[in-house]
Amino acid sequence: LGRAGVRFLLGMIVQVEEGRYYLEDNTAQVPLDVSEAQILTDGFLTENCIVLVEGEMVDGVLHVHRMGNPIVETRSEASTSIGLSATDIFQSMSTLAELEGIREQEVLHGPDGMLVVLSNVHLDKPNVMQKLRTLFTGFQDANPIYVLMGNFMSSGSSTKELMGYFEDLTNLIGEIDGLAQEGRFIFVPGPNDPGIADILPRPPLPKYCTISLRQKLPNATFATNPCRIRYFSKEIVLYRNNVTSQLQRAALLPPRDSGSRNVQHAVKTLLDQGHLCPYPKPIYWQLDHAMRLYPLPDALILGDRVDQFYETYAECDVVNPGPFSKDFAFVVYRPIASSDGTTTKSDVEFSQIAD
Repeated sequence: LGRAGVRFLLGMIVQVEEGRYYLEDNTAQVPLDVSEAQILTDGFLTENCIVLVEGEMVDGVLHVHRMGNPIVETRSEASTSIGLSATDIFQSMSTLAELEGIREQEVLHGPDGMLVVLSNVHLDKPNVMQKLRTLFTGFQDANPIYVLMGNFMSSGSSTKELMGYFEDLTNLIGEIDGLAQEGRFIFVPGPNDPGIADILPRPPLPKYCTISLRQKLPNATFATNPCRIRYFSKEIVLYRNNVTSQLQRAALLPPRDSGSRNVQHAVKTLLDQGHLCPYPKPIYWQLDHAMRLYPLPDALILGDRVDQFYETYAECDVVNPGPFSKDFAFVVYRPIASSDGTTTKSDVEFSQIAD
């Protein structure tokens, strides 16, 4: 940086002083002037983002000419770079032989499985409970895994009220033949559900709120937010947060005008940054590894309050089921919908329960 001329730097955008941004790496911090910066890549650039910068030092300030997100690395490229065992957060596949054995099984049995994913399941709304009955009855013979994401109330998070609504849900499930004993459920808390204040990652729904579900649904899992699923060789991340609007508010500059929608910019930001929260938000740092997206998963199911969307970027499926409480929209995700004997393909089906 001490030399004149244009420089290319990689670092993190930080706010050391109020309203004053710096580019930081593990050796130094330099003030940034982004007033004339050109954005090179799709995506939002916010404080805490890692960026590639082209600029020039003038009077101790780095005047940015161009900047953008770093180059993304696919899961297969990461596996080649850092090794198979390092890419497996579950530590279930340490050798290529084990991976091949699992892939043989997923070709045979993988197409049988599906996830039915709902977000913003407001149990305090009678019409939501009615539509849940319709949904559970309709999938009774398919035996999917039901993923229910919060928030589980439309306003507030009164613990006593929520306990009653979970009891109502337990009773509803019990009225459908075999569902309580055989059905598989994953409950992911939303931002306003009971738990630790606005900090990530969020712990599971408290036991005292969900005692009826825990007693009568033996195959229910009360997950953290985010959480991860291993389906044969596939890794799936479930995350409930209003990411698109939060990234828009936190952006230092508007995204480049490339014709992409805001949800596409949001998807690219998360995957390019390799992190579920690359913007200012309280994070429990000892558990920050739970927020990381490196190596990229095979799928990210993102419960955002925007309308349904499906994007594939860097060999990663990103799916938003949409808010169930708004128009009873949900998504059916098949991690392994088809196979040619060596490779597999996923499938996304957007669905909606009619009034």
